[in-house]
Amino acid sequence: MIKTEASENSERASCVFCNIIKKEIPAEIIFENENTIAFLEIKPSAPGHTMVIPKKHGESILDFEEKELGLIMASVKKVSEKISLALSPDSLTIGINHMEKRGVPHLHIHIIPRWENDKGGIMQTIVHNPPTETLEQICERIRGQ
Repeated sequence: MIKTEASENSERASCVFCNIIKKEIPAEIIFENENTIAFLEIKPSAPGHTMVIPKKHGESILDFEEKELGLIMASVKKVSEKISLALSPDSLTIGINHMEKRGVPHLHIHIIPRWENDKGGIMQTIVHNPPTETLEQICERIRGQ
């Protein structure tokens, strides 16, 4: 489906994150600059669970130029430092929601503080869908693109 300017404006108008950016929906904002905003997750997995989002609406990393992605990741680094200093977690899990189908369709990066015995798992526990092809076959398919 080809997006028109009208359909993109409609998506932005109905996007919860775009409304947070416009301050039309309240959020616990912990960091903001001209390119990004970071706020506490409304249903946190851990204390300090934060989302960093670009102020420009886009559903995927493919909607952004490399320079824009670099600016987003610079904010992720800054916010990670702030969380680490404030909460002293053992580690942070950082995950990108790209082309989200079940949540908010706006690129967002979760920063989740982790502590020993927090009952969380490693990134590989999020999905359980083992491949039926060999790693070599999958590699060749991807490499061929």
